[in-house]
Amino acid sequence: MTDPLDQLRSALGDRYDLEKQVGEGGMATVYRAKDVKHERTVAIKVLRPELSVSLGADRFLREIRVAANLQHPNILGLYDSGETAGRLLYYVMPFIEGESLRDRLNKDQQLPMQDALQIVREAAEALQYAHERGIVHRDIKPENILLQGGHALVADFGIARAVSQAGGEKLTQTGMAVGTPHYMSPEQSLGSEHVDARSDIYSLGCVLYEVLIGQPPFTGPNSMAIMARHSMEVVPSLQVVRASVPDEVEDAVMRALEKTPADRWQSMRDFAVALSDAEAEAAMMRTSARRAATASRRVPSTREMRTPAPPPPDPRRKRLMIGGAVLAGLLVVGGVALGIQKLGRSSAPAAGTLAAATDANKVAVLYFKDLGGKDSLRHLADGLTEGLIRELSSVRTLDVVSKNGVAQYRGSPVPRDSIARALKVGTLIDGDVEQSGDRLRVTVRLVDGASGAEVKRTSFERPAGDLIAIRDSLTGTAAQELRELLGPEVKVREQRASTRNVGAWLLLQRGEQAR
Repeated sequence: MTDPLDQLRSALGDRYDLEKQVGEGGMATVYRAKDVKHERTVAIKVLRPELSVSLGADRFLREIRVAANLQHPNILGLYDSGETAGRLLYYVMPFIEGESLRDRLNKDQQLPMQDALQIVREAAEALQYAHERGIVHRDIKPENILLQGGHALVADFGIARAVSQAGGEKLTQTGMAVGTPHYMSPEQSLGSEHVDARSDIYSLGCVLYEVLIGQPPFTGPNSMAIMARHSMEVVPSLQVVRASVPDEVEDAVMRALEKTPADRWQSMRDFAVALSDAEAEAAMMRTSARRAATASRRVPSTREMRTPAPPPPDPRRKRLMIGGAVLAGLLVVGGVALGIQKLGRSSAPAAGTLAAATDANKVAVLYFKDLGGKDSLRHLADGLTEGLIRELSSVRTLDVVSKNGVAQYRGSPVPRDSIARALKVGTLIDGDVEQSGDRLRVTVRLVDGASGAEVKRTSFERPAGDLIAIRDSLTGTAAQELRELLGPEVKVREQRASTRNVGAWLLLQRGEQAR
């Protein structure tokens, strides 16, 4: 079989002097070359042979020409496109001597706030220009945002649109998907026929999330697991990892990452304006900080005169879990919530080992452990924990630590009593999730914060194949166990007849079957 580079040299040698391969992705291979006629360095992207055969040249090249008409300071243009005699599809772009956003993240992991906002805002302005002309990128990721002279250039406007428009059912048959799972919107990952500009907004929100804290919103062992998390799980707060993220930036990112397109920013312009406002606010804060630092040098500095730094801001928004995580969270919430409420009212702690009753209503729910080592169980354990925190937080007599407060102890070997002292709580709740064959076992523990001693352990085991049907019976079993410990006042709160997003749970089931 002829080497692709030799094949290209044979086909394009009169126009381009191909030098070497400089990159390779899921859909294309990139070569550095010299444009003989114009004496300029270019990048030639060649689609994988099997993809070229599947797509066909006419439709692909027609879509490429549409993208080639985009002219914007923050868009990397297209010079040329075509098909070789060997039926390989290619297109030609300027060769950028700088680096990609991925290259910079590999070096720095997190970007300064000013740089992050500027780069993503410029990308948003480029995308708004394309959206106004009916072009959705579909594959926004750090690799496709190039940095030149400190400014962003959005690349590959042609390939994702062309492959998507030209591929149709043939693309699905190859087992390939347009987009990258870490940055793919829920509707795109579900294969929706209606993917519009708001999908790009979601993807760019994922990029901003990563440049701020060093990793995308969701990761996983494979593409199916990642896409399922995008569809069902709550996006973790930026401020938990990076407390310096302003509230305005947190809110802008979280709105971009809403599961439902109608709940996101409705245009890239709106997103860009929000980022521009956040940039201005950040600049004002830097100016104020410099002035304060200058003023502080004009007076004697003593320990007594220093003002402690304010605590990291708590995220201002509480978001609801959907899909499978909601199902898991509801398994034992009712019984445990009212059980802890009973503890808060008791004058004498149950079993004689709980912290003083005055502290028992200060509760922290630690992240449940996955005993099976499976990614799906880890997500289930997370959903159980966060659902329990949410439900307990609605009980007026309880003071419950937020999920952001307990996240730092996730998987931590720190003793339970030390965690309780650090969080200033009297009662801890932890547990684990385990699956054996077709059965699911959930264990919940009540722990005395003062001593770290386990006060009560309750386990439930049921078939795992139909969580929707068994949810109510599991909750009733949990309440019965708690009644034996805490008394007849424990009552099961009324359960909803069904989940709010059964389709999301079915997606998770399909994902598990595919794995």
